[in-house]
Amino acid sequence: MSPHSLGWSVFRANVGGAVPAERRRRMVLVGVLTAVAAAAVLVVVGSLVPWPNVHSPAAWVGAALLALAAGAVGAAVVPLRPRAADGTRLYWSGSQMAAPDPIEQYFRAKSAPTIDPHDRDDVLRDAEAVRAGMVPEVFRGLVLAAVAVLVFGALLLLHAPAVFPVWLGILAAARTVANVIRLGKVERARALAATLPDVPPAATHSRERRRTPNGSKIRLPGD
Repeated sequence: MSPHSLGWSVFRANVGGAVPAERRRRMVLVGVLTAVAAAAVLVVVGSLVPWPNVHSPAAWVGAALLALAAGAVGAAVVPLRPRAADGTRLYWSGSQMAAPDPIEQYFRAKSAPTIDPHDRDDVLRDAEAVRAGMVPEVFRGLVLAAVAVLVFGALLLLHAPAVFPVWLGILAAARTVANVIRLGKVERARALAATLPDVPPAATHSRERRRTPNGSKIRLPGD
């Protein structure tokens, strides 16, 4: 399975837990309030100045789409990331969560990486933390892509230039696809690490140290 397909599978399987119902309800509440406020502003402004012209049915639909887009933006800014991901070693780079270099190399590999058995626990832990942080970002990216579509339709109906929402949609889509591919690569590394046996702490020392009595002692070949 390609990282893209695997990433979408991970997103669909985990979006309910990474973006719980309480956060989704908060997003809806903020979105509705923002949309209502935006609609009121558009009606008032449209009655005072020539644009937006709210005196035709098409303009009313355009204004409604613009208000919905504003509400979606309001919903998108609601914090979705976990406050403290499991793994304080992780950091954010743009919209992507990254792990320290020894583990990050597994997450960025173009093909299936070979996991060092001694890195197994770190890979499993960091993969879960990255997934918990990245799934909400993919969800937010989908909301912003919907914003671009709504704004594009609204500006067409309101006879305004619609180039900006096209670029917004392209950027949102590209960012979301990159995050989905990232999810797929991280899940691939996590699945490979999960197949490895747990390495006991004692196994990390391959050479046993032999104690000698105080002072020096020459060890003969037969000792």
